[in-house]
Amino acid sequence: MDFLNTLFFGIYPYIAICIFLVGSLIRYDREQYTWKTGSSQMLSNKNFRIANILFHIGVISILLGHFAGL
Repeated sequence: MDFLNTLFFGIYPYIAICIFLVGSLIRYDREQYTWKTGSSQMLSNKNFRIANILFHIGVISILLGHFAGL
């Protein structure tokens, strides 16, 4: 059991971070023009304005709920 604890909480996070960073660098080096945001088109539409407001209200309420729980 001690081995699994060390593996999942001591070694695995560092492996995942290294894979994320190396993969991001490789993707940026090979396909740098595919890094773009598609959300700017969605937010400019008037129909999504209410969704944007509700999303932010939801995120703020979740954060406030976590702070109240602490």
